[in-house]
Amino acid sequence: MFCNSISAVRRLTPFLQNLQLPVHALHSQMAQKARLRAIERFTSNNQNKTNHKGSILLATDVAARGLDIPNVNLVIHYHLPRAADNYVHRSGRTARAGETGSSILICGPEEVAGVRRLIAKVHASSAAQGAEPANDAAKNGYFIRSLDIDRRVVSRLKPRANLSKKLADTTIAKEKKHSEDDFLKQAAEDLGVDYDSEEFENAPGKRGRGAGRIKKEREARGLTKSETGAMRAQLREMLSSRVNVGVSERYLTSTGLDIDSLLQQQEAGTHGEFLGTVADLME
Repeated sequence: MFCNSISAVRRLTPFLQNLQLPVHALHSQMAQKARLRAIERFTSNNQNKTNHKGSILLATDVAARGLDIPNVNLVIHYHLPRAADNYVHRSGRTARAGETGSSILICGPEEVAGVRRLIAKVHASSAAQGAEPANDAAKNGYFIRSLDIDRRVVSRLKPRANLSKKLADTTIAKEKKHSEDDFLKQAAEDLGVDYDSEEFENAPGKRGRGAGRIKKEREARGLTKSETGAMRAQLREMLSSRVNVGVSERYLTSTGLDIDSLLQQQEAGTHGEFLGTVADLME
């Protein structure tokens, strides 16, 4: 999965880890040893034939070139690539050496025009190099295969995502505060003055741009260990349950139905369709 910034990688890594997804971060500010370790773990997980889920490499464009990792069957562009070259090199991490693979762009409605321009540039470049006929390039440049998202699934997963994000924000805010304290302590020692983190934190400052973000970070840091522990326990309980939007009684003989859920819904007087387990959605 590719992001456009290091801060996005740092923000998404704990978010996905909280959801019990095997994710490894990779960006240019990591030490070389840490980078190699992340690539090694990602590669070993994907080569393990008994591990059907594999793992996730969450990276900036530092991983877009020069890496030949086998068994990568999916590339996700979390952010829209800034240039057509970036899109080509990112997507080139999959479908290598005769293997098949997919490349998915995540974009909002306001980004569709940018995606169309990006794809058109890719096809135009391919035509210029003779890899694709010009007429086909012009035609294909404006057609994009879209993947529909079932809003019922999204509504069921949203509470888990919100809780995971809250935990991730708390982790990031506390790490940032610790890093800032270390820097200010060192600066205070160099100047020969005393540094009090609480006094500095509560000192009156200018209100304006960034004040809301600072307030949210302060609230996130304020969560106690018992509060975060309770949140983690709640999230674990959520992740252990099936992702249901109801069960249809018309298809009792079909595979994948959660009969226990059906019986519970009959008692509660609700009906619907079963979409599968959490594991099914992640595979």
